[in-house]
Amino acid sequence: MTGQWLNGKFKSAPLETGTHFLQDHVVLASQASYHEDGAEHGLRIQLREDNPEATWRVTVTAVTPPAAEQAVCVSLECFDNGVTVLRPARPALVEQLVKALRPRDGLARLTLNAQAVTVDGVEALVDILCDPDRRLPVVVAARPLQPDPVWSQRLKTMMIKCAGDASLYLLEDAAAVDAFRRTIGVHHGVRPGSVRTFLREVDPAWPADGPRHRLLSGARISTQTDSVYTLVAREVQRHARGAELPEALRTLVFPDVQQRKQDERRAAQTAARTQVQAVPALALEKELAALKDEVSVLTQLLTEGDRDLSEARRDAALAERTVQLLRENLRTTSKQFEEEMEAHLLTLEDVERAQAEARILRQRLHGQGRHDETVVLEPTQAQPASFEELVQRRDELEHVLLTADLTVTQSLDDHELARTWAAKAWQGLRSLDSYAEAQKAGLVNGGYFQFCMTTPVASARIFPVKQIAMGETEATLTAWGDERIFPAPEELDPRGRMQMEAHLKLGSKGSISPRIYFYDDSRGVTGKVVVGYIGPHLTNRKTS
Repeated sequence: MTGQWLNGKFKSAPLETGTHFLQDHVVLASQASYHEDGAEHGLRIQLREDNPEATWRVTVTAVTPPAAEQAVCVSLECFDNGVTVLRPARPALVEQLVKALRPRDGLARLTLNAQAVTVDGVEALVDILCDPDRRLPVVVAARPLQPDPVWSQRLKTMMIKCAGDASLYLLEDAAAVDAFRRTIGVHHGVRPGSVRTFLREVDPAWPADGPRHRLLSGARISTQTDSVYTLVAREVQRHARGAELPEALRTLVFPDVQQRKQDERRAAQTAARTQVQAVPALALEKELAALKDEVSVLTQLLTEGDRDLSEARRDAALAERTVQLLRENLRTTSKQFEEEMEAHLLTLEDVERAQAEARILRQRLHGQGRHDETVVLEPTQAQPASFEELVQRRDELEHVLLTADLTVTQSLDDHELARTWAAKAWQGLRSLDSYAEAQKAGLVNGGYFQFCMTTPVASARIFPVKQIAMGETEATLTAWGDERIFPAPEELDPRGRMQMEAHLKLGSKGSISPRIYFYDDSRGVTGKVVVGYIGPHLTNRKTS
């Protein structure tokens, strides 16, 4: 299959062990490892194309039975030369291998298109989701109740891009959707038209595990102007890249090709010199001919050595760039870990404060003999697991008017911290709603900051005051004030736009660090808090 792919690109490509120069800028290297009985055990083929805009390197590594189950890994590396903006695409070889090899991931089978699931196949699908040996994500789509050509086309595009990186399933009808929800539970279910990406270690018995597996609604998939459906493939590919390779691939070792070449050169050189030494001293013509043969052999070896040395230098340079990229990824991951840790610590402070208040209130109620009132029977509603869900639940905020560009808001879902940010944003919006309600009832003296500082009413939902900013600096407004002009009701500004300075901080580090910008009109004509922006951090003096 790899040979067919190479022949399709270059008409003819040798696969025997060694380094082959297909064109001036194209190098093909092949390595093989063998069992003691001489049978081939592993194969690695690497194609490198040195183009003006970038160096592209595709590596195919495979192990074959009987030592292990057959496993294949395809990787693409792109080394940008800074000439133009690149958009690397997955090699077509991946789809060809999936089609030809029909690979498996634990109980799941990897395919190019979604595998149809009827009511009878629901239990097997749930077994696949809960399979402890599964390494890759599982994408489960539910067919809409009514035919939708846009949805169908986008699902097909989505599935092709996920092929090889996830197992793909389509619940065929409403009966299958209902059966799936009953079997796996409402917190992990899908609705008609929606698509859910299940990560590893699914726990249907734990409702809090549900939000970990991202759900994309059918409405967003079908919206002509919304390309959010492409996030499914990107998320799947990201998790697939992070998945641990099978042990057979991780432990595969190939012979040292360079050492073998050096040994071959020494043997050829020794043979040439031995031939010269064997020529009788009086046979001058034969001696000269032998010397010429030796020079020819040595010249050829020198040429090959120079070329191998050049290749070694090129590989070393690419290896250094790979190391730099890995270091950068490590720094990014460490930074993200620090952000998450800080967010969790702040959340822990809020939880501890709430628990302390609850303990004091319970003690007071017990002291008054009101024991029954210390037990809360009403379950709390779950936080939104994404900004898409947050937007869908905006009608729950009676005293908040959301005028923000929802496309910008929902774009935050493309970030790994989206779930944490969405929960934090919901906390902030409910706090603003609680504040506006208290203002309407005449229970607040002062503004929102004082409301969160003093908690004037027992039912108040507060936001951490350290993460509230009621204004911007003069320098920020002078330089970047235009960025802080957001949609607003015409009752507040006939232009339908106004500058907003007050904001809530959903993150404290990183280039995204989302913000909620709002205008307090709770005592004005609308009687609400107007939220004009929920999105990435805007430019200020600290922006790098």
